[in-house]
This record gives sequence, C-alpha cells and structure tokens, in this order.
Amino acid sequence: MTGAIGVVGGVGPLAAAHFYQRLLQRSGADRDEDYPTVILIADRVPSRIAHLAGTGPSPVPVLVKVARRLVAAGAESIVIPSATTHAYREEIAAAGGVPVFNLLEETGRRLRERQYRHPLVLATESTIRLGLYERHLEDSIRAHYPSASEQHEVNGFIEAVKRGNDLEACRRKFAQWINEIAPRSGADSIVLGCTELPVINPSRTSHLPTVDTTDVLADAVLRAQRHRRVTKKFQHHLQSR
Repeated sequence: MTGAIGVVGGVGPLAAAHFYQRLLQRSGADRDEDYPTVILIADRVPSRIAHLAGTGPSPVPVLVKVARRLVAAGAESIVIPSATTHAYREEIAAAGGVPVFNLLEETGRRLRERQYRHPLVLATESTIRLGLYERHLEDSIRAHYPSASEQHEVNGFIEAVKRGNDLEACRRKFAQWINEIAPRSGADSIVLGCTELPVINPSRTSHLPTVDTTDVLADAVLRAQRHRRVTKKFQHHLQSR
C-alpha cells in the first residue's frame, strides 16, 4: 500500500477526524512536508448499524461513491476508520480498485503480538452480532463481550461521541465505567473495538491494558508508508548502480 492515503470519513465524522489526528501524532514527523499525504472525504453516510439491523437504508451507494472520489483525487490506498463499516469492506475495495487497510485484521495482529488471549471487546451490537473481529483472531484468542446491560452502556458512550457531547466528561465517565467492569470481566485486555470509543480513550485505567483500534489502524498505515520509502530507496539504489 503506497502513496496518498484515502480516508473514508463520515463513519462517524468525529472518529474519522480523530484517526487523522492520531495518524499525524504517531507519524514522528516534525516538518509539514514529512507528514503523510492524506485525502479525507466525509460524506453523509447512512447508519451502518441501522442497515445491518434491517431498519435503515443501505450505506453502500454512498460508500462506493466516496471510494471512487478518493481514488479519482489520487488515493492509492483506502482507510476505513470504523469497525462496523468493515462489513462493507469488499464493496468499498471493489469500487475503489486499490488496497484497503483492514482494521479488524490489524487488531487481531496486535492482540497476537502482545499475547493477549482474553480481550474484552467493546463494539457496536452489529459488529458483535456479525462476529467481525472473530474472523481475524487466532484460535487461541477468545473474545469476551459485555453483558446485555453493559452493552447498553457501551451503546450510550458511542452515541454520546456521535452527538458531539462534552468529550472530557464522557472520557471521565468511560474511565470510571471500565474500571468498574474490568475486574469481573475475566479478560486480560480491553479492545476499543468501535472507533468512537478511542475518541474518549481514558489516559489511564487501573486494571487492564487497552488496545486502541484507531492507533492500531494508524500504525498499520505508517508501517506501510515506511515500507514504501525503504522499497523506493532500494530500487533507486539498484537503478543508480
């Protein structure tokens, strides 16, 4: 995956903006010209949660349009900063005709690298019901999920971010909630599996390590960019011999 990075925004908008911010913050760049080239298009995408629940229109036409616009603008790879929207990843990839980063796969890789075997996955009900993360987990990794009442609270945090509520207040409440449920979860880590949740990722929790899927995705993009630079440098070296 190389060149300009196309970001599918609007899935939700704050999550996409947060991804772009984290991409910049984790890039290690210190000059304007050293930051990655990014094209972000935030269209008004219908709710993927409602569509997957059978209560809303398909987001595919808008997602396809965004993918094509990104490629037309020069994107050579596409990023979808939304776990639930990965239910439509194949349609987006087919429309754009360029590589699409896989947040779910990269999260599975991070869990494997850190040897977390019992992650508590906090995600939308659609992501959980479809088993989107499970498809990318090793057999030795067993995902845990909140109880029904806890999932209701997760939904509330996700919706609060989408509404643009006071994020600092949400972050404090989220930290307190995580610290309450972590000891009884039986988990060895917490996956912020809906990208609204990294927006209010607590700076500290007292019990379990956290896997921030926005950072996981940003790291995957930056790793691909570094690989591209090394490859180009090597090719230039061969050509100059």
